[in-house]
Amino acid sequence: MSTVQNIDWLEITLTLVLAITAMLGVYWGFTDPDFFTNRYMMEDGVIEYTTVVLLLAACLVTGTRWLRYRRQRPFRFTLISLLVVMFFFFIAGEEISWGQRILGLETTDYFKEHNDQEELNLHNLVVGDVKINKLFFGVILTTAILVYMIIIPLLYHKVEYVRNQLDRWYIPVPRLRHSVGYMVLLLTITVIPPGKKWELLEFGSVLIFFLILWSPLNEYRFGDSEIKSKPF
Repeated sequence: MSTVQNIDWLEITLTLVLAITAMLGVYWGFTDPDFFTNRYMMEDGVIEYTTVVLLLAACLVTGTRWLRYRRQRPFRFTLISLLVVMFFFFIAGEEISWGQRILGLETTDYFKEHNDQEELNLHNLVVGDVKINKLFFGVILTTAILVYMIIIPLLYHKVEYVRNQLDRWYIPVPRLRHSVGYMVLLLTITVIPPGKKWELLEFGSVLIFFLILWSPLNEYRFGDSEIKSKPF
């Protein structure tokens, strides 16, 4: 089990990658905004494709865990596992417009008319005067992430009923280091001058979510052991 004394190499490596990526973003955001926007945060660049790889890795971790333990767990485990896989796979597909640029696909007339970037994805659709990206991936999703990162871990520690329900439904709970890491990331991104800085927040958020799935606070619910890991 992962504890503060026994953090595995993958988590250490990815945390360092996130810290270096964020610091470089701050540096170029202030010293060379053009490079930051058009090269560092470019479409189909390293950051975007790394984000997609992490999303697919989250699907792989969850799917592999489901295959291993599906016969030993109730249907709730299967339900949540499949929902997690579908969610991260959908976000990965949206991130690369379902392979449009990779495969050289033409944008259909509907998406040319209703998509803010004329791409084959849903999150850039404009319905009336409402941009789906700003509504769902901005306000709603940001609020949900903050609740998940801050409120859920606190309730898990303090309220037995909430803890029992989260464990019962196999909901991965963030560790303290995940929550702190996300808040530091969020504060770091806000100091970068305007530009495509939110792409960097997206990358960092996906990386942290992968780490939560890799080693959640209630890790004992997702493995062979029924002994709880230390809550850090």
